[in-house]
Amino acid sequence: METSRLLLALTLTWLPGCVWVARLVPKGASGRSYLVAGYGLLAGLIVVPLIMRGLSASSIPFSFASIGLLAALLLLAGWLLPNQWRAGNPAQPATTAPATPGNPWATLLICICAALIVARLATLGLEVALRPIYAWDGKQHWAKQARVFFEAGSVALYVPFEEWLRLGDPKVYTTVHPDYPITVPLLQVWANIAIGEWHDSLMNLPWVLCYLALGLIFFGQLRAIGASNALAIAPTYMLLSIPYLDTQVALAGYADIFMATCFLAAVAAFYHWTRNRSAGQAILAIFFAFSCLLLKNEGLFWLLSFAPGLLLILLGVGRGVVSLAALFLLLLLCLWLMPRDLAIAGQSLATIDLRYRPESWASIYRNFLVADNWHLLSYMVIALLPATATLARPALHRVAPVAAVVGSAFVLFLALYLYTRHSVGAVSNTSINRVALQLVPAIGFLATVVFLQLARGGRAAGDSRPAPGR
Repeated sequence: METSRLLLALTLTWLPGCVWVARLVPKGASGRSYLVAGYGLLAGLIVVPLIMRGLSASSIPFSFASIGLLAALLLLAGWLLPNQWRAGNPAQPATTAPATPGNPWATLLICICAALIVARLATLGLEVALRPIYAWDGKQHWAKQARVFFEAGSVALYVPFEEWLRLGDPKVYTTVHPDYPITVPLLQVWANIAIGEWHDSLMNLPWVLCYLALGLIFFGQLRAIGASNALAIAPTYMLLSIPYLDTQVALAGYADIFMATCFLAAVAAFYHWTRNRSAGQAILAIFFAFSCLLLKNEGLFWLLSFAPGLLLILLGVGRGVVSLAALFLLLLLCLWLMPRDLAIAGQSLATIDLRYRPESWASIYRNFLVADNWHLLSYMVIALLPATATLARPALHRVAPVAAVVGSAFVLFLALYLYTRHSVGAVSNTSINRVALQLVPAIGFLATVVFLQLARGGRAAGDSRPAPGR
């Protein structure tokens, strides 16, 4: 019975998102089934906690029936919506690409990579299903909140230590980070509600689902922009086999993989939109960019990183770069004039202690270029940087907006560990890789896009609009 309820909960998490995403991706587009499955699954992992928050705000206790009924209604609404309502532009043909390049070696590569991915997914699933909660943040923060929400049948109020001591209210709780978003704990609650009891292992299955969604989105978007199955599945396997990513799934408990998948989903959809102005891809980019706010506080900064890319789209690359330089100087002025106690995303100038910390460089070097956290990704990105300069101007203009988004996010990452008190997370090798993981899939996607442009000599399949700034 528990297994049946858990499978039904998975269905009610996955299918509603698939039904709605299917209306955003034009029929006949390359990789459509993977896009629908991946984006639909990720959307479900975001929307179900929103349903639970709505129930709690309405004073309706959490139960399999209450949550499942609303998810089923969402599925039914998407299913019954008139077919005329679709975000895809019928005037623009869907991008098509050959499934395989007609090479037996390519077919062999596809089979090997697919088998390795399935095997890795299965072994990670066993790890999560059999291992009790282990990760430090999982025990210290996320799982504690999940247990309280599960026992209370609703979202409980969390406050800082001092306020908790002052209030003395048994219905008010405290934790190390009371201001963190609660999407991840609610996913654990939903799994336990489906099981019917608190289960330290099976409640972490959302990490496996997120890993699956990550691979589907990465592969689907590469197919959608014109890559063959071979050229899409090889980098997908390379991404899914990254040691630190696999560790985060096996030792489920951290929220970083959810952030990484949402940021990738938004960045990939944004790139697709820059090429053909698909309304469906724009909706996906906006939804998942704002979903970053629901996962961790740093989601605000990854959301803001889309501003430079949009600026290049609106003004063209030349004027956009000049405008970005001016905005950067304006940002420095704002930091100088900003009140030190003004908190943004849980941080203020007084708490972050803004100053240069060169000691972080050694840790950044070790973690990206020496340790086996990211396998060969850092070296591949470094190798592609000079090669990018050989691209023709139209190809550079095609890549510039998404490169501005990912590059801005990476600059913010470096600023976090080189100019704030969080440098201790780099020096002590504690948080630097967890935060880096949030950007790595998007960096991998950008690197693959650049490689595809180089392989095509700057010609992008399926582009229906001129490059910006031309």
